[in-house]
Amino acid sequence: MLLILTNSVDGTTDEIIRRLGKHPAFRFNVDLWRQYEFEFTPHGFFLRDPAGRTVREEDVSRLYVRKPNFDEPVDRPAGGSLEWWTQQQVSYLVREIYNLCKLHGKIALVEKGAENRLGKVSQMRLAARHFHVPPWRIVRQDCLDTSGTPQIAKSLVADFTGNYQFFFTRCVKPETLDPSYPWFLQDLIDAEADVTVVYVAGRQFAFELDRASFSGVDWRKHINAVNLVWKRVQLPDEVANGIGKFMSEAGLSFGRLDFLRAQNQHFFLEVNPNGQWAWLDMEGKEGIFDWVIECLASNDVGLKQE
Repeated sequence: MLLILTNSVDGTTDEIIRRLGKHPAFRFNVDLWRQYEFEFTPHGFFLRDPAGRTVREEDVSRLYVRKPNFDEPVDRPAGGSLEWWTQQQVSYLVREIYNLCKLHGKIALVEKGAENRLGKVSQMRLAARHFHVPPWRIVRQDCLDTSGTPQIAKSLVADFTGNYQFFFTRCVKPETLDPSYPWFLQDLIDAEADVTVVYVAGRQFAFELDRASFSGVDWRKHINAVNLVWKRVQLPDEVANGIGKFMSEAGLSFGRLDFLRAQNQHFFLEVNPNGQWAWLDMEGKEGIFDWVIECLASNDVGLKQE
């Protein structure tokens, strides 16, 4: 049986479950943990969902990690929080499910926590061996100097900065930035298109977004406000080959890689080891869903060996 670790608002898992058909699957929505029964003993773990379906450790043939997080996480005040503590307890057990399945080679495609061992600095250094990478620096200095080259500021994390505000990538003048904060700065690339590539167990699905279709430098800022049309494209051989080598050296079987295309060159931005991808193939015509389902249903496609 395929066990999927996710949450109740993950539309990608909704679609995967629908497309799996008769292939048995069990979905554990960690944010709804109170609706589940579970038990961990020396003999294995056991889960029962709200509909009464069950899965035991020995029943799991593959484990797929989607988004096993809480949709509404709570803050931890100085005096502690029972709800925060409880969420950490559940997250701990989710990690143990992963560890037990990994021990027996049952992990499919996604490595839980890969972003922790392959952060932005590690990514950029590795990518420089295979791609063009815009000059970058992460800095906290009393005086942020500038070479005069247009710069962008990016966030290292995907968390809210406060009051549900998100730090989108933006053009900046380094000398105007508050030096009391750490800044991730990179040379601005005057690009014609954003390129995103979904890598799934050796196969690559590449798409382009015309930068003339939105304002600014971060297309994510316009989601649900502007009709963003991503078109399937064929990557140059050197880029496709570079992706294969990069993912192999990174030890990743899955990831969504982001590039900028400028003057027939592709500039690496980042790889998200568990990035969203369903929005690129919602009609199922691009083959991503088909290949993901095939990988999840197979016992031969797991994690790359580190």
